[in-house]
Amino acid sequence: MPVKKTVPANRQMPRVTPPLWVWGLTGVGALIGFGLLYIMANRSEKQLSQQLATDAETVLRREWAMRSDSVTRVVVLGTSLVEYGVADTGFFENRCGKRIRVIKLYRESVTINAFTEEAPIFKILERYPPDILCLEENLLVFRLPYSLNPMLEAVNRHLVLQIKAVKTQLGWRAADPKRGLFQGFPREQHALNQMDTINLATTLAEIKKREVRTQTELPALYNSLQRLHQLGTHLVLLHFPRPAILEAAIYSKSRAPQLRDLMNYYHQRYQLDYWQFNRPMPFRYFADQAHLNHIGNPIYSAWLADKICQTAALPPR
Repeated sequence: MPVKKTVPANRQMPRVTPPLWVWGLTGVGALIGFGLLYIMANRSEKQLSQQLATDAETVLRREWAMRSDSVTRVVVLGTSLVEYGVADTGFFENRCGKRIRVIKLYRESVTINAFTEEAPIFKILERYPPDILCLEENLLVFRLPYSLNPMLEAVNRHLVLQIKAVKTQLGWRAADPKRGLFQGFPREQHALNQMDTINLATTLAEIKKREVRTQTELPALYNSLQRLHQLGTHLVLLHFPRPAILEAAIYSKSRAPQLRDLMNYYHQRYQLDYWQFNRPMPFRYFADQAHLNHIGNPIYSAWLADKICQTAALPPR
Protein backbone atom coordinates (compact mmCIF):
# COMPACT_ATOMS: atom_id res chain seq x y z
CA MET A 1 0.00 0.00 0.00
CA PRO A 2 1.58 3.33 -1.06
CA VAL A 3 2.51 5.74 1.71
CA LYS A 4 0.80 9.14 1.40
CA LYS A 5 3.16 12.06 1.95
CA THR A 6 1.80 14.92 3.99
CA VAL A 7 3.04 18.44 4.52
CA PRO A 8 3.49 19.47 8.13
CA ALA A 9 0.90 22.01 9.26
CA ASN A 10 3.55 24.58 10.22
CA ARG A 11 5.33 24.37 6.91
CA GLN A 12 4.23 26.72 4.08
CA MET A 13 4.14 25.72 0.45
CA PRO A 14 6.81 27.47 -1.63
CA ARG A 15 5.60 30.77 -3.07
CA VAL A 16 5.50 30.86 -6.85
CA THR A 17 6.39 34.23 -8.34
CA PRO A 18 4.85 34.87 -11.76
CA PRO A 19 7.42 35.51 -14.46
CA LEU A 20 7.98 39.06 -15.68
CA TRP A 21 6.09 38.46 -18.93
CA VAL A 22 2.90 37.77 -16.94
CA TRP A 23 3.20 41.13 -15.18
CA GLY A 24 3.87 42.73 -18.55
CA LEU A 25 0.74 41.23 -20.10
CA THR A 26 -1.29 42.32 -17.07
CA GLY A 27 -0.04 45.89 -17.47
CA VAL A 28 -0.77 45.88 -21.20
CA GLY A 29 -4.27 44.53 -20.51
CA ALA A 30 -4.91 47.27 -17.96
CA LEU A 31 -3.74 49.94 -20.42
CA ILE A 32 -5.96 48.54 -23.17
CA GLY A 33 -8.92 48.43 -20.79
CA PHE A 34 -8.30 51.99 -19.69
CA GLY A 35 -7.97 53.07 -23.31
CA LEU A 36 -11.30 51.44 -24.23
CA LEU A 37 -12.99 53.15 -21.28
CA TYR A 38 -11.50 56.47 -22.38
CA ILE A 39 -12.72 55.98 -25.98
CA MET A 40 -16.21 55.02 -24.77
CA ALA A 41 -16.34 58.01 -22.43
CA ASN A 42 -15.28 60.43 -25.18
CA ARG A 43 -17.74 58.89 -27.62
CA SER A 44 -20.49 59.19 -25.02
CA GLU A 45 -19.69 62.84 -24.31
CA LYS A 46 -19.58 63.71 -28.02
CA GLN A 47 -22.82 61.87 -28.64
CA LEU A 48 -24.54 63.65 -25.76
CA SER A 49 -23.19 67.03 -26.89
CA GLN A 50 -24.41 66.48 -30.45
CA GLN A 51 -27.81 65.37 -29.18
CA LEU A 52 -28.02 68.40 -26.90
CA ALA A 53 -27.31 70.79 -29.78
CA THR A 54 -29.80 69.03 -32.09
CA ASP A 55 -32.61 68.92 -29.53
CA ALA A 56 -31.97 72.48 -28.33
CA GLU A 57 -32.12 73.85 -31.87
CA THR A 58 -35.30 71.86 -32.53
CA VAL A 59 -37.19 73.26 -29.57
CA LEU A 60 -35.85 76.82 -29.91
CA ARG A 61 -36.58 76.97 -33.64
CA ARG A 62 -40.11 75.75 -32.96
CA GLU A 63 -40.62 78.40 -30.28
CA TRP A 64 -39.11 81.12 -32.49
CA ALA A 65 -41.44 80.20 -35.36
CA MET A 66 -44.40 80.92 -33.04
CA ARG A 67 -42.98 84.17 -31.62
CA SER A 68 -45.87 86.23 -33.00
CA ASP A 69 -48.40 84.54 -30.69
CA SER A 70 -47.86 87.00 -27.78
CA VAL A 71 -46.21 84.52 -25.44
CA THR A 72 -43.24 85.40 -23.23
CA ARG A 73 -40.56 82.76 -23.69
CA VAL A 74 -38.11 81.94 -20.92
CA VAL A 75 -35.10 79.61 -21.31
CA VAL A 76 -33.46 78.17 -18.19
CA LEU A 77 -30.01 76.77 -18.98
CA GLY A 78 -27.88 74.65 -16.68
CA THR A 79 -27.22 71.24 -15.19
CA SER A 80 -29.44 68.65 -13.54
CA LEU A 81 -30.27 71.31 -10.94
CA VAL A 82 -32.48 72.79 -13.67
CA GLU A 83 -33.96 69.38 -14.47
CA TYR A 84 -34.94 68.77 -10.84
CA GLY A 85 -35.59 72.33 -9.71
CA VAL A 86 -37.68 74.06 -12.39
CA ALA A 87 -41.33 73.16 -12.99
CA ASP A 88 -42.86 72.81 -16.44
CA THR A 89 -44.69 75.52 -18.37
CA GLY A 90 -48.15 74.75 -17.01
CA PHE A 91 -47.02 75.53 -13.46
CA PHE A 92 -45.75 78.97 -14.46
CA GLU A 93 -48.85 79.85 -16.48
CA ASN A 94 -51.12 78.88 -13.58
CA ARG A 95 -48.99 80.79 -11.06
CA CYS A 96 -48.74 83.97 -13.16
CA GLY A 97 -52.15 83.83 -14.83
CA LYS A 98 -50.35 85.02 -17.97
CA ARG A 99 -49.10 83.49 -21.21
CA ILE A 100 -45.61 82.20 -20.64
CA ARG A 101 -43.45 79.37 -21.98
CA VAL A 102 -40.57 78.05 -19.84
CA ILE A 103 -38.04 75.92 -21.76
CA LYS A 104 -35.48 73.92 -19.79
CA LEU A 105 -32.15 73.15 -21.45
CA TYR A 106 -29.78 71.08 -19.33
CA ARG A 107 -27.04 68.50 -19.21
CA GLU A 108 -26.17 66.52 -16.12
CA SER A 109 -22.84 66.99 -14.31
CA VAL A 110 -21.17 69.44 -16.67
CA THR A 111 -19.34 72.77 -16.64
CA ILE A 112 -19.96 75.78 -18.87
CA ASN A 113 -17.82 74.12 -21.56
CA ALA A 114 -20.72 71.77 -22.32
CA PHE A 115 -22.65 74.77 -23.70
CA THR A 116 -19.77 76.57 -25.42
CA GLU A 117 -16.88 74.36 -26.58
CA GLU A 118 -18.65 71.00 -26.76
CA ALA A 119 -22.07 72.15 -28.02
CA PRO A 120 -22.74 75.62 -29.51
CA ILE A 121 -25.79 76.33 -27.36
CA PHE A 122 -25.12 80.06 -27.00
CA LYS A 123 -24.72 80.40 -30.78
CA ILE A 124 -28.10 78.68 -31.18
CA LEU A 125 -29.60 81.05 -28.59
CA GLU A 126 -28.29 84.00 -30.60
CA ARG A 127 -30.20 82.67 -33.63
CA TYR A 128 -33.39 82.16 -31.61
CA PRO A 129 -33.14 84.64 -28.70
CA PRO A 130 -35.69 84.15 -25.88
CA ASP A 131 -37.35 87.00 -23.98
CA ILE A 132 -35.61 85.92 -20.76
CA LEU A 133 -32.52 83.71 -20.39
CA CYS A 134 -31.82 82.33 -16.91
CA LEU A 135 -28.31 80.90 -16.49
CA GLU A 136 -27.55 78.57 -13.61
CA GLU A 137 -25.27 80.49 -11.26
CA ASN A 138 -22.75 77.67 -10.77
CA LEU A 139 -21.73 77.75 -14.44
CA LEU A 140 -20.60 81.39 -14.43
CA VAL A 141 -19.61 82.00 -10.83
CA PHE A 142 -17.61 78.96 -9.68
CA ARG A 143 -14.72 77.16 -11.35
CA LEU A 144 -16.00 73.67 -10.66
CA PRO A 145 -13.71 70.69 -11.40
CA TYR A 146 -14.66 68.51 -14.35
CA SER A 147 -14.01 65.52 -12.10
CA LEU A 148 -17.63 65.95 -11.01
CA ASN A 149 -18.31 64.06 -14.24
CA PRO A 150 -16.04 61.01 -13.85
CA MET A 151 -15.12 58.64 -16.62
CA LEU A 152 -17.10 55.69 -15.27
CA GLU A 153 -20.22 57.83 -15.14
CA ALA A 154 -19.66 58.84 -18.76
CA VAL A 155 -19.21 55.19 -19.77
CA ASN A 156 -22.38 54.26 -17.91
CA ARG A 157 -24.30 56.97 -19.78
CA HIS A 158 -22.87 55.66 -23.06
CA LEU A 159 -24.07 52.12 -22.31
CA VAL A 160 -27.51 53.38 -21.26
CA LEU A 161 -27.81 55.36 -24.50
CA GLN A 162 -26.89 52.31 -26.57
CA ILE A 163 -29.38 50.06 -24.75
CA LYS A 164 -32.18 52.62 -25.17
CA ALA A 165 -31.35 52.99 -28.88
CA VAL A 166 -31.51 49.22 -29.44
CA LYS A 167 -34.81 48.93 -27.54
CA THR A 168 -36.32 51.76 -29.60
CA GLN A 169 -35.16 50.17 -32.88
CA LEU A 170 -36.66 46.81 -31.88
CA GLY A 171 -39.93 48.43 -30.85
CA TRP A 172 -39.52 47.47 -27.20
CA ARG A 173 -39.42 51.11 -26.09
CA ALA A 174 -41.35 54.04 -27.52
CA ALA A 175 -39.45 57.25 -28.20
CA ASP A 176 -40.25 59.99 -25.69
CA PRO A 177 -40.02 63.37 -27.47
CA LYS A 178 -41.03 65.33 -24.38
CA ARG A 179 -38.10 63.98 -22.36
CA GLY A 180 -35.88 64.38 -25.40
CA LEU A 181 -36.74 68.06 -25.47
CA PHE A 182 -35.79 68.57 -21.83
CA GLN A 183 -39.24 68.80 -20.22
CA GLY A 184 -40.61 66.48 -17.56
CA PHE A 185 -38.97 65.25 -14.36
CA PRO A 186 -36.78 62.28 -13.39
CA ARG A 187 -38.40 59.53 -11.32
CA GLU A 188 -35.68 60.00 -8.72
CA GLN A 189 -37.13 63.39 -7.85
CA HIS A 190 -40.09 61.81 -6.08
CA ALA A 191 -38.06 60.72 -3.07
CA LEU A 192 -36.93 62.15 0.22
CA ASN A 193 -33.22 62.68 0.87
CA GLN A 194 -31.62 59.27 1.45
CA MET A 195 -28.07 60.57 1.85
CA ASP A 196 -26.29 61.01 5.15
CA THR A 197 -27.20 64.49 6.38
CA ILE A 198 -24.90 64.38 9.40
CA ASN A 199 -21.54 63.32 8.01
CA LEU A 200 -20.95 66.23 5.60
CA ALA A 201 -17.19 66.55 6.04
CA THR A 202 -16.34 65.48 2.49
CA THR A 203 -18.96 67.71 0.88
CA LEU A 204 -18.00 70.73 2.99
CA ALA A 205 -14.31 70.19 2.21
CA GLU A 206 -15.10 70.22 -1.53
CA ILE A 207 -17.18 73.37 -1.16
CA LYS A 208 -14.39 75.19 0.67
CA LYS A 209 -11.98 74.41 -2.19
CA ARG A 210 -14.25 75.92 -4.85
CA GLU A 211 -12.74 78.85 -6.66
CA VAL A 212 -14.67 81.92 -7.76
CA ARG A 213 -14.16 82.79 -11.41
CA THR A 214 -12.26 85.91 -12.42
CA GLN A 215 -13.63 88.68 -14.63
CA THR A 216 -11.30 87.77 -17.52
CA GLU A 217 -12.47 84.18 -18.00
CA LEU A 218 -14.80 82.90 -20.72
CA PRO A 219 -14.44 85.78 -23.24
CA ALA A 220 -16.37 83.94 -26.00
CA LEU A 221 -19.30 83.40 -23.64
CA TYR A 222 -19.31 87.06 -22.65
CA ASN A 223 -19.44 88.08 -26.32
CA SER A 224 -22.57 85.94 -26.67
CA LEU A 225 -24.09 87.56 -23.59
CA GLN A 226 -23.48 91.01 -25.08
CA ARG A 227 -25.12 90.01 -28.37
CA LEU A 228 -28.13 88.47 -26.60
CA HIS A 229 -28.58 91.66 -24.57
CA GLN A 230 -28.43 93.71 -27.78
CA LEU A 231 -31.10 91.41 -29.27
CA GLY A 232 -33.40 92.28 -26.37
CA THR A 233 -33.00 89.20 -24.16
CA HIS A 234 -33.27 89.85 -20.43
CA LEU A 235 -30.27 88.06 -18.91
CA VAL A 236 -30.51 86.52 -15.44
CA LEU A 237 -27.95 84.73 -13.29
CA LEU A 238 -30.13 82.26 -11.40
CA HIS A 239 -29.36 80.88 -7.96
CA PHE A 240 -30.38 77.32 -7.10
CA PRO A 241 -30.69 76.56 -3.38
CA ARG A 242 -28.85 73.83 -1.49
CA PRO A 243 -29.61 72.54 2.01
CA ALA A 244 -29.12 75.42 4.44
CA ILE A 245 -25.88 74.16 6.02
CA LEU A 246 -24.29 73.79 2.58
CA GLU A 247 -25.57 77.20 1.45
CA ALA A 248 -23.78 78.76 4.42
CA ALA A 249 -20.52 77.15 3.29
CA ILE A 250 -20.93 78.12 -0.38
CA TYR A 251 -21.65 81.78 0.44
CA SER A 252 -19.24 82.10 3.34
CA LYS A 253 -18.02 85.48 4.63
CA SER A 254 -14.52 84.81 3.31
CA ARG A 255 -15.88 84.36 -0.21
CA ALA A 256 -18.42 87.21 -0.07
CA PRO A 257 -16.16 90.03 -1.41
CA GLN A 258 -15.17 88.01 -4.50
CA LEU A 259 -18.75 87.04 -5.22
CA ARG A 260 -20.00 90.59 -4.76
CA ASP A 261 -17.34 92.01 -7.10
CA LEU A 262 -18.07 89.39 -9.77
CA MET A 263 -21.84 89.95 -9.59
CA ASN A 264 -21.36 93.72 -9.90
CA TYR A 265 -19.09 93.20 -12.91
CA TYR A 266 -21.63 90.95 -14.63
CA HIS A 267 -24.39 93.47 -14.03
CA GLN A 268 -22.44 96.51 -15.21
CA ARG A 269 -20.80 94.88 -18.23
CA TYR A 270 -23.54 92.54 -19.45
CA GLN A 271 -26.71 93.79 -17.68
CA LEU A 272 -26.91 90.38 -16.05
CA ASP A 273 -29.38 90.48 -13.14
CA TYR A 274 -28.85 88.20 -10.14
CA TRP A 275 -31.87 86.40 -8.71
CA GLN A 276 -31.06 84.78 -5.37
CA PHE A 277 -33.46 82.51 -3.51
CA ASN A 278 -33.02 83.52 0.12
CA ARG A 279 -35.32 81.07 1.93
CA PRO A 280 -33.45 78.39 3.96
CA MET A 281 -34.28 74.90 2.71
CA PRO A 282 -34.07 71.75 4.90
CA PHE A 283 -32.66 68.47 3.67
CA ARG A 284 -36.11 66.92 3.28
CA TYR A 285 -36.79 69.31 0.39
CA PHE A 286 -34.03 67.59 -1.61
CA ALA A 287 -33.61 64.21 -3.27
CA ASP A 288 -29.94 64.26 -2.23
CA GLN A 289 -27.51 66.98 -1.11
CA ALA A 290 -28.16 69.19 -4.14
CA HIS A 291 -31.27 68.37 -6.22
CA LEU A 292 -34.74 69.58 -5.22
CA ASN A 293 -37.40 66.90 -4.85
CA HIS A 294 -41.19 66.93 -5.23
CA ILE A 295 -41.48 69.03 -2.06
CA GLY A 296 -38.80 71.61 -2.78
CA ASN A 297 -39.47 72.01 -6.51
CA PRO A 298 -42.92 73.69 -6.19
CA ILE A 299 -41.59 76.10 -3.54
CA TYR A 300 -38.62 77.16 -5.63
CA SER A 301 -40.61 77.25 -8.88
CA ALA A 302 -43.28 79.46 -7.27
CA TRP A 303 -40.56 81.93 -6.27
CA LEU A 304 -39.09 81.83 -9.79
CA ALA A 305 -42.53 82.33 -11.35
CA ASP A 306 -43.12 85.39 -9.16
CA LYS A 307 -39.74 86.84 -10.19
CA ILE A 308 -40.56 86.34 -13.87
CA CYS A 309 -44.06 87.79 -13.49
CA GLN A 310 -42.70 90.87 -11.70
CA THR A 311 -39.92 91.39 -14.26
CA ALA A 312 -41.59 90.79 -17.61
CA ALA A 313 -44.66 92.44 -19.11
CA LEU A 314 -46.45 89.15 -19.69
CA PRO A 315 -49.43 89.01 -22.08
CA PRO A 316 -52.78 87.95 -20.55
CA ARG A 317 -53.98 84.38 -21.01
